[in-house]
Amino acid sequence: MIAEQTNNNLLAPWTKKLLPSPTAELEAKVARMQQEGSKVYRFGLGQPDFPTPAHAKQAAIDAIHNNFTGYTDTAGILSLRQAVVSSLQEQCGVQYEPDEIVVSIGGKHSLFNAINTLLQQDDEVLLPTPYWVSFPEQIKFAGGIPRFVETDASTGYKVTPEMLEQAISPASKLLILNQPNNPSGAVYTREELDGIAQFCIRHNLWVISDEVYSCFVFQEEGFTSIASLPGMKERTIIINAVSKSYSMTGWRIGYSASPAPVAAAMLKLQSHTTSNPASIAQVAALAALQGPQNGIQEMRETYLARREVLVAGVRQLRGLKCLMPDGAFYVWVDASEWLGKTLCGQTIDSMDKLAEVLLTEGNIAIMPGTGFGSGKHVRLSYAISMAEIEEGLIQMGKLLGYKQ
Repeated sequence: MIAEQTNNNLLAPWTKKLLPSPTAELEAKVARMQQEGSKVYRFGLGQPDFPTPAHAKQAAIDAIHNNFTGYTDTAGILSLRQAVVSSLQEQCGVQYEPDEIVVSIGGKHSLFNAINTLLQQDDEVLLPTPYWVSFPEQIKFAGGIPRFVETDASTGYKVTPEMLEQAISPASKLLILNQPNNPSGAVYTREELDGIAQFCIRHNLWVISDEVYSCFVFQEEGFTSIASLPGMKERTIIINAVSKSYSMTGWRIGYSASPAPVAAAMLKLQSHTTSNPASIAQVAALAALQGPQNGIQEMRETYLARREVLVAGVRQLRGLKCLMPDGAFYVWVDASEWLGKTLCGQTIDSMDKLAEVLLTEGNIAIMPGTGFGSGKHVRLSYAISMAEIEEGLIQMGKLLGYKQ
């Protein structure tokens, strides 16, 4: 009976709109290969290879022993929200109050709350490409319409006010700005953000600023949050998490900072879906935010060295080209020269096919750009050891060959 009902299209309409997460699918495939004993070069995954800070792990252990295992405030424990306020003040120069902070089950959950709180049916969202894979799917779930704004290497894969002016319509309500960008690693300067801010103010747009990789910026100017610019805090929702900055992906703690009425609405949504994040994970996140921060600098320096090696290696490979990313831990590689060519006896008719051939023939896991809005690119991660990067580049060279 269940199968018959499913075949009769009785599932909710959103199930037909949303695409599965390609990053989750790749992670599952790589995990299966590793369980079977295969050596896989994991360029496709966006997970730091550093351990969670020892003081954060100890705080979680202590929380268990102290029986801190019950429900908490739906928005998160007050001490954690206060720590987020302090962190945002230090990193972004923006002052929030604890009731403007909502702690959620990872940054993806915070984004879901924000998008579903802001959007009404058929509202349009300006979404620069390349974009993180879940942005368009969450927009569609909320009843909104993604309005893609194409970028390319000529602007460093960054959107400009002129591009936004061409894309905006009377239905536009929101701009999603992700920087440092996943997958391109693009980081905006303060001057560039000022132009975008003026555009948003002029058109009365909300901004969701996804700043999950803000600790990993390599340009001399550092990181600027658009919320710190005049007139922007009151129209911006900052999204961040402890996942990348403290290597706590599995702890599932993200947070949002927004005007109090918006935070209250997001809190209402969260109260009827997940309620509070895990109490133990909240205590670990608190320890991470309040404890020694030298680990972030060590990670940044390690990523910086890996970035140099990966970019140099990619630029030597036949049919590949890339810019030097200014942040995050990804390299956005233009592999369009391979389209229509043959590799290992197979015709490369898409980036998905290129990724498939590299994985099956060389055990090289890369992320095709399709899920990020590009049919010409692939994403490589340097959140893996230097040895794995170097060995993986050699393996790629065996398959792809080298430039003359």
